[in-house]
Amino acid sequence: QYDLLLICLGPAVFIALYLLLSRTRWGTRVRAASQDREMAAALGVNERRLFTAVFALGALLAGFGGASAIPREPASLQIDLAVMSDAFVVVVVGGLGSIPGAFLAALLIGEVKAFCIGLGYSELTLAIEFIVMAVVLVLSPWGLLGRPLAETRGPGTLQPPLPAPSFLLLGGLAVLLAIVPVFAGPYTIVLLTDILVFALFAASLHLLMGPGGMPSFGHAAYFGLGAYTAGLLLLRAHLPMELSLALAPLAAALGALVFGWFCVQLSGVYLAMLTLAFAQIAWSVAFQWDRLTGGSNGLIGVWPAPWLSSKQAYYYLTLVLCLGAVALLWRLIGSPFGYALRAGRDSPLRAEAIGIDVRAQQWAAFGIAGLFAGVGGALYAFSKGSISPETLSVPRSVDGLVMVLLGGVQTLSGPLWGAALFT
Repeated sequence: QYDLLLICLGPAVFIALYLLLSRTRWGTRVRAASQDREMAAALGVNERRLFTAVFALGALLAGFGGASAIPREPASLQIDLAVMSDAFVVVVVGGLGSIPGAFLAALLIGEVKAFCIGLGYSELTLAIEFIVMAVVLVLSPWGLLGRPLAETRGPGTLQPPLPAPSFLLLGGLAVLLAIVPVFAGPYTIVLLTDILVFALFAASLHLLMGPGGMPSFGHAAYFGLGAYTAGLLLLRAHLPMELSLALAPLAAALGALVFGWFCVQLSGVYLAMLTLAFAQIAWSVAFQWDRLTGGSNGLIGVWPAPWLSSKQAYYYLTLVLCLGAVALLWRLIGSPFGYALRAGRDSPLRAEAIGIDVRAQQWAAFGIAGLFAGVGGALYAFSKGSISPETLSVPRSVDGLVMVLLGGVQTLSGPLWGAALFT
C-alpha cells in the first residue's frame, strides 16, 4: 500500500512543481532572473529573496523525499553522497531546466535498474545509471528534453592580477621538505608523503579546472588507474617496482585520453557529470572484477623495492617525483600550450577564429592531467602497500575538488596549500 502511495505521490509533486514554475508569476520571475539577473533587478525583482525562496523550496522537496523514503530504506551516514549522485544523474539525463525531462529520466533509470535485477544482473545496478547518463550525453549533449544552456548576463567584475610567486620562498620550502625527515618521526614522514601525493593529485586537477576551465567530478579515476596499474604490473606481471612505477602513469594517461575525447565535446555541468559517469563506471569495474582487481578486497602486497623499504627513502623518492611533476605543470601552464588553453576557456569563439583548436587543446589537457594523477596514484599505492576501490571512488574525487577550491584555482600554488591543509 505504501508503494502505491509513492507511485501516486511522484506524479503529483511533478505536476505541482511544473505548474508552479510555468503558470505562476513567481515562476516567471524565477525563470527571468535565472537568465538575466541584472535586468530582473532593474525591473524591481529582489533576486536575493527570490533565490532564497528557490533554495528553501528545493530543500523542502529534498527533505520530503527523504522522509518518504525512510519506510523503505534505512537512514545511514552514506545516504548523502548516494542520493546526491542519483539526483545529479536524473537531472542531467533529463536535461537541465526541464522538469518533465527529470521525471522521464527518473522513470527510465528506475526501469533499467529493475530490468537488470529481473535478468539476474543485479551487480550492474552499481553503474547502470551512469552508463545510461554517459550514453545519453554522448548521443544528446543536452539530455533527453533539455536545451542548450542560454548565456546568462550579470555584472562583470575585474580581478587584480595575482602576485608573482617568490622563488626564494619556494626554494626555502623545498629545502625544508628535504631536511624535515632528518628530525621527524615515522608518522610525520608518512604524513608528509601523503601530502606530497595529494598535492600532485590536486595540481593535476587544477590543470583542468583552472587554465582549462573544465570542471571534473571524476578525477580520482586517473588516480586509481595509476594505482591499480602499478599494483597489477607488480603482482600479476611480476615487473620490477621501478618499471611498474614508470608504466602506471601511461595507463592513466591513456584512460584520460579515452574518457576525455567524449568529455571535451561537452561543457559546464554536462562535462562535469560525464567525468563522474566514467569514474563511477571505472569504480564499479574495480569493485566487481574479483579475478583481476581483487574486488572489494583490493590488492595487497604492493610494496616498493628493497632499496626504498624505509619510510625515509621512499619519502625522498616521492619528494623528487612530486616536485618535478609540479615544476613541469607550472612550466606547462606558462607555455604557449597553457596560454592557448586559457584562451579557449575565456573566449572559445575568438580562440577558434585565430586558429586555436580548442577541443584538441582540452583533450591534450585531459591526457596530461591523467598522466600526473597517475604518478600520484602509483606513488600512493606503493606507500600504502595495498589498493582498494576507494582509491578511484567518488569521495576521492570530492577530496580533490575540496583541495583545489580550498587553495584557489587562480594559481597552481593554491591546490598545493589546499592539499596540505586538507590532508
